[in-house]
Amino acid sequence: MEFSIHKKDLLRVLAMIQSLVERRTTIPVLSNTLIQADDTGITLTATDLETATRLHFPASIMVHGQASLSARKFFEIVRELDDSEIHFAKQDNNWVTLTCKKSTFHIAGINPEEFPPLPTFDDQDFRPFSATQLAEMIERTVFASSTEESRYNLNGVFLQPFTVDDQKTVRMVATDGHRLSLVDKPGSEFSNLDKGVIIPRKGLLEIRKLLGETPGWEAVENDLIHLAVSENNFVAKRDKTVVLTRLIEGDFPDYQAVIPRENDKKIHLSRDTFTACLKRIATMTTEKGEGIMFQIQNGSMAVSSSSHDFGDAREDMDVDYTGEEVVIGFNGRYLLDALAAIRSEELVLELKDNATAGVLKPVGEAGYLCLVMPMKL
Repeated sequence: MEFSIHKKDLLRVLAMIQSLVERRTTIPVLSNTLIQADDTGITLTATDLETATRLHFPASIMVHGQASLSARKFFEIVRELDDSEIHFAKQDNNWVTLTCKKSTFHIAGINPEEFPPLPTFDDQDFRPFSATQLAEMIERTVFASSTEESRYNLNGVFLQPFTVDDQKTVRMVATDGHRLSLVDKPGSEFSNLDKGVIIPRKGLLEIRKLLGETPGWEAVENDLIHLAVSENNFVAKRDKTVVLTRLIEGDFPDYQAVIPRENDKKIHLSRDTFTACLKRIATMTTEKGEGIMFQIQNGSMAVSSSSHDFGDAREDMDVDYTGEEVVIGFNGRYLLDALAAIRSEELVLELKDNATAGVLKPVGEAGYLCLVMPMKL
């Protein structure tokens, strides 16, 4: 196996797999990346047995073959090399020689045959979907998924296709039990998804990398990605690059039951003004208690926080609201996460009382909401 490639091209793909490879594992090959060379270029594969990434990119191929190297060490070496052409050559003993200008490295590898094989998929299993829309859906939901290992069925995002008035729609929902984020987008029909599937948080974050930069979530030309669900795997494919992740088994909770339907108090807010206010007031909260109090009445909202360690803060905001006074507490970080997922300049905070979840919705944009459970302060 032998090939040449420019440093910046190799470094870019090596950086993409670093969050996936296992640094501390009883299976040494999971710390490695599989490197394969053929007529079409180079393919790098990394897996933790739950999620896998296969990245394909062009290179000057001299000899076909495959090798397996420590992904972390390979990345560290390439990162420090001169910005120039790198020559890669595999030796008979699974070692690799890396040469760049006057630098030469001999890197210990392992037998590439030990690398776990990835599932295969037929092209007919895939359905096209907008990469821009998928990036938006991931960013608007994944932050609300749980990171507690004991709540495994909440450690991902629920994907569910459905049809309303002949309009095919794809929905993503995430919740950690304290907040919930839901987004709907037009989309094609998926096979084998009658009841929906739960896609792991880590796998979705790897797929988000595959989607690249989509500033402003504005649709771009030819931004399709192809998605498939086969047996217990969710797969995203773009050109010859693939990310697959094992689905979470179990049932997603009945999220419809926790979305309040009678929140009649609607407070219209400027996203930027509200965000800035929350950030200022949150400076006086602690990691253990991030509660912020809201006192809302006709035309005004008092936002305050108090900490035994630091002191207290209060700020008054002018708001578009007419109705009964309501006093309620929320986790400030949860609200800021929700606000970061809203692109509309105006939003509505829907409330009922101090014991019912508040719902944030962007003005002028259907298909998205974020629910936050209240706190007792």
